Amino acid sequence: MPLFSYHVIEAPAHRVALRLMAAGKLKRVPGLLHSERLLRMRMGAPVLAPTRYRFGSLIFIGLWESEAHLDEFLAAPPYPIFQRPSYHLRLRAYRRWGSYRGIDQAEVPTQAESTPSGQVVGLTLARLRLSQTLRFARWGRPVEAQVRDHPGMLHGAVSFRPFNTFSTFSVWENEEAMLGMVRGRAERDGSDHRKAMIERAKRPFHHEFITLRLEPLSEHGAWPDPRRLLPAP
Repeated sequence: MPLFSYHVIEAPAHRVALRLMAAGKLKRVPGLLHSERLLRMRMGAPVLAPTRYRFGSLIFIGLWESEAHLDEFLAAPPYPIFQRPSYHLRLRAYRRWGSYRGIDQAEVPTQAESTPSGQVVGLTLARLRLSQTLRFARWGRPVEAQVRDHPGMLHGAVSFRPFNTFSTFSVWENEEAMLGMVRGRAERDGSDHRKAMIERAKRPFHHEFITLRLEPLSEHGAWPDPRRLLPAP
């Protein structure tokens, strides 16, 4: 089954901006089935606040044919920014919902045969309908705050690429905690996510949207915050 990787790369803002808007060489990387480059943001911060945007932090998400292809990429990347000291998490997807070009080809089941017993990761990718920007901001920010403040969430991040690509990334104690937040059935979970899903069903916010549940396999490098997201081996 294909491997996902989630990278956080700290670099000068102009280099981050350049790779956000142009990265054609990635299309020729052996074994890289799909990739996304996004600007890291602070979860739950006001949309217009300058402190929301981490202009010196690039998020790179890769879908790989195998772990060997990822290792080859890191040993000889096509752009200098990927040679900088960075952090990445390797993951295996076990369930998906929705559709997204480039990710649909991954052999990820819509129904999981088994659920990881420990930590799980939630990853979403979306292409926003620009006509729905204000509506999406109205419903999306309370959800960010709900995720950020949930007691079962270990780490969360949001990211985007101008002008309509968005992603969320969250690490949870277990799947039960993650699903509690999604469904909002208990007081501790909050209800903003459930309300936003109802609103999305009335009129979609996005052209494309996918949610992936993933099992973390290993982490490499130092998370910028700094702390490890996974238990020490």
